[in-house]
Amino acid sequence: MKNKIIIHPTLSLASLALILSGCASEPVPAPVAVQAPILSGEQMINESQRLASLGDRWKKGKDLVDRGTTLVRDGKNKIDESNRMIQEGKQIQNESEATMQASAPVLSGEQMISESQRLATLGDRWKKGKELIDRGTTLTREGQNKIDEGNRMIQEGMQIQHESEESSSALKK
Repeated sequence: MKNKIIIHPTLSLASLALILSGCASEPVPAPVAVQAPILSGEQMINESQRLASLGDRWKKGKDLVDRGTTLVRDGKNKIDESNRMIQEGKQIQNESEATMQASAPVLSGEQMISESQRLATLGDRWKKGKELIDRGTTLTREGQNKIDEGNRMIQEGMQIQHESEESSSALKK
């Protein structure tokens, strides 16, 4: 019991000393709120016009990106179609050439007429194959041009959007 009485008054005194020292210390300052400057009516109009201009510029960039993406997709489709045409044309030419090489060397008159008609048909098929290859090559070139233009538009649009977003961020600061 004796120990309780000795410890208890000691703890009471220590608690009292802590409370008094806490009250005596300097108060913690309240956080300072950063307040945006008050704008005049004219400044608000100018600011809103500037933001609207940035929004329009961003939209222009987005439209360029969208159009560029469409051009790239169309260009890739053209290239796929042209590759199919080239493949078909090469197959026709190869079949025509293989058939030509299989013909017999000694022919009668009727056989020569028949063979010449067959060769003319093969020649026409070979020509069709060549035309397919040529058209396919042209389509590939056009498709690649579309892809290049689309990529340029995407790049320009993204740059415009980025600049607009940076300007908007700078306004907010």
